[in-house]
Amino acid sequence: MALVATLAILALAAALLAGAFATSTASSRAARSARAALLADAAARRALATTLMSWSAADDSLAIGAARSYVVPDSTSALLDAADTRVVVLRLAANLHVVASDVTVPASGVPLAHRRMRVLVRRRLPIDTTMMQPPTTIDRWPAGALY
Repeated sequence: MALVATLAILALAAALLAGAFATSTASSRAARSARAALLADAAARRALATTLMSWSAADDSLAIGAARSYVVPDSTSALLDAADTRVVVLRLAANLHVVASDVTVPASGVPLAHRRMRVLVRRRLPIDTTMMQPPTTIDRWPAGALY
């Protein structure tokens, strides 16, 4: 009788151990996915901001309908935190551009997170042609529609 009880307790301990292992594995996967999502979101926003602040004459000289794409170098040293960031600047009209970023985390291997962002910007014609001003973003809703 004691042998049967001991075997039952050992089986219960093994089941609890397997359940705890499965739970910890799922928890670590969820934490890695959440971290990758945060990194992808931050990298996409950083790529858009960097592109707008480093606006160049090459972006202004694009033909209407033409696009310029480039890869943003990543400065992280950890392999899982590395992001593959690509930016596209598309000219829609004489003073309208779309800046889009596409980020995949990690940069190599199976992707854990993918984030795309785009912003519509208006390029004002400079009054002083010696200074290059960054473009301004266009809000989704005009200021008159806000109450």
